[in-house]
Amino acid sequence: VTVATRMYSKDGEAVELNESCNCVGQVESWLNTLKDCMVSTVRHELTEAVSTYEEKPREAYLFDFPAQVALCGTQIWWTIEVNMAFARLEEGFETALKDYNKKQINQLNTLIKMLIGDLSKGDRQKIMTVCTIDVHSRDVVARLVTQKIENAQAFLWLSQLRHRWDDKIGHCFVDICDATFKYSYEYLGNTPRLVITPLTDRCYITLTQSLHLTMSGAPAGPAGTGKTETTKDLGRALGIMVYVFNCSEQMDYKSVGNIYKGLAQTGAWGCFDEFNRISVEVLSVVAVQVKAIQDAIRDKKSRFNFLGEVISMIPTVGIFITMNPGYAGRTELPENLKALFRPCAMVVPDFELICEIMLVAEGFLNARLLARKFITLYTLCRELLSKQDHYDWGLRAIKSVLVVAGSLKRGDPGRPEDQVLMRALRDFNLPKIVTDDVPIIMGLI
Repeated sequence: VTVATRMYSKDGEAVELNESCNCVGQVESWLNTLKDCMVSTVRHELTEAVSTYEEKPREAYLFDFPAQVALCGTQIWWTIEVNMAFARLEEGFETALKDYNKKQINQLNTLIKMLIGDLSKGDRQKIMTVCTIDVHSRDVVARLVTQKIENAQAFLWLSQLRHRWDDKIGHCFVDICDATFKYSYEYLGNTPRLVITPLTDRCYITLTQSLHLTMSGAPAGPAGTGKTETTKDLGRALGIMVYVFNCSEQMDYKSVGNIYKGLAQTGAWGCFDEFNRISVEVLSVVAVQVKAIQDAIRDKKSRFNFLGEVISMIPTVGIFITMNPGYAGRTELPENLKALFRPCAMVVPDFELICEIMLVAEGFLNARLLARKFITLYTLCRELLSKQDHYDWGLRAIKSVLVVAGSLKRGDPGRPEDQVLMRALRDFNLPKIVTDDVPIIMGLI
């Protein structure tokens, strides 16, 4: 077989390429052609998605396109519709934003009802992802209403990721504050997206501003605050491939330099996890490497000298580092490296909000109340039960329980929602609770 006609993502979604691609000859040449085919396919699908959005109900529209394209299309139209509501406000329709918010709530409820029904695994993931983003867009519009904002230039609106489609040149752009990024059309498959909390929003602004100023971003904070995930999620929103590298003491300047060389030539983002594990003498050389890349972007060069070798440069490249402060075996970053990265402090996120939105995405209608009960239970567990090494009452554990609750809910749709959630909590947690703690947790549940 020498011709590629469709691409598959690792979650099993298939997308037909809009023109078939010959896979013959040298691998480095046809792989590049294949990459161009991928970009043109995603862009072609997105053109279709933007133009046909209003032709049929939204829930039917979502099934016509690949997940990534459908999601991006709904985000482009969200921006259009909010801007239209602002325009109507200026014309004197005082309830324009309120009306749009009601419309959003109806759209979201339609999607939640679909999640309870029978969907294939891929379709369910797709609807869940759209739900997750929808909840956030609903909350943004609700905040615009409660703060009585009447103008599209308000910071609350400008600080959101706003996707827009430019008809003249046929490209998608993403605006946030005063920074604009061209969408990269990397085919990412049917991936789940993060729940967007105020913390995520703030981190997005810091990371995008640092790219806008051709610097790099450095989220720092304790484990489990979503530093890496937020970076990956921003990449998904901009259609860029993000590679995550776990740093260790073994890394020397050559191995880090090789990674940077690859990122600069492909224009992908690299997220270097726990960067401050690398030893100090390596970091000072790394600073010079990062500086070389940033200078090349600043001077808009297409080729530049990287450590004595002239390589090509794609300016979408981004280098992000995450740091866990104050563990043993971590170093302080040298000053010349600190100057290249904009820090962003990450704190423990709003568990209740995340829990609520994940319950919505699993098809629970009464999510807000259940989320409050759930988080109260986990907080009490953390405080009242004995301290065992294998206990985990954090974000990852919460996520696992919610997935179990979702599958129980679909297995028995008629049962009251609070019973389903309590059953999931009981089944999931009892096996790992030590005997002395069993009566306490049963009393709490």
